[in-house]
Amino acid sequence: MRSGIKGMETAGARPTRSGWLASLAILLFGAIALPAPAGAQYFGQNKVQYKSFHWEVLKTEHFDVHYYRGEEEAVQDAAVMAERGYRRLSRVLEHQIKSKIPLVLYASHTDFEQTNITPELIGVGTGGVTEFLKRRVFLPFTGSYAELDHVLTHELVHAFQVDILFGDRMSIVGNPFASSPPLWFMEGMAEYLSIAEIDNNTKMWLRDASLEGYLIPIRTLEYVGDIRVYRFGQSIWQFIADSYGVQKIGEILKRTRRMGSAEKALESSTGLTIDVLSKKWTEAVRKEYLPQIADYDKPDQIAAHLTDAEREAG
Repeated sequence: MRSGIKGMETAGARPTRSGWLASLAILLFGAIALPAPAGAQYFGQNKVQYKSFHWEVLKTEHFDVHYYRGEEEAVQDAAVMAERGYRRLSRVLEHQIKSKIPLVLYASHTDFEQTNITPELIGVGTGGVTEFLKRRVFLPFTGSYAELDHVLTHELVHAFQVDILFGDRMSIVGNPFASSPPLWFMEGMAEYLSIAEIDNNTKMWLRDASLEGYLIPIRTLEYVGDIRVYRFGQSIWQFIADSYGVQKIGEILKRTRRMGSAEKALESSTGLTIDVLSKKWTEAVRKEYLPQIADYDKPDQIAAHLTDAEREAG
């Protein structure tokens, strides 16, 4: 799933923004798993349950942590991470989730792929998922506590987003896509708030995009469904936080629900149209990374080029 470089958009009609949200179920770190129609699994693609899990529940202030035998030690640490992440996100977004969040932890990615929480098949590139209707967050241990903390917090951002945007569970049954924000808005926010900075991986993307000319405007990014929604979206939210303060993120999220439009919420909160915001963001990125070009060797001087972004989604 880490293949989103320039030239990846599929030729033909662009999907709508709500269409993107309906199809976002699982991306790199997972996202919001939406209700799937019956019969979504096809012959030869049904999930195979290799194990019978004996589930137990660890209750904390804001979570019901579901785990099974063999995870006892690690689940205590995960619960601490979850509560720490909840407190920080609640403070930044100025929001409390009334109900406890079901947090389901799997001991390995192989066990995670067997989950019945979502009928969708889970690929090896998915680090975690937040389910839409019952607000369940589920993810595996990977052996890295840093990665666990990152993915867990990323998924908790989605839990806050769903709670703020759609409120109680009954209110979303009618039309959950009435005011669906674009993927860069949702995934970029989750990535930025989970890391609270621009990490080296995103810096690499921004530097390369500035040099190679695929730092696309926000309006174009609204119709993208690949890795760029994470990397560029993360950068956009950092730009907003640096310009207006991190509390502005929660304000924009709440206004998105009230106004029924992420674009209107952004304009109302920042005083900038989406096109002006996009121009200021791209200028800031180029100002940050283009001067560094003289300090780096060109990629083809130190490595072999293995993919062709203009011809394939490799």
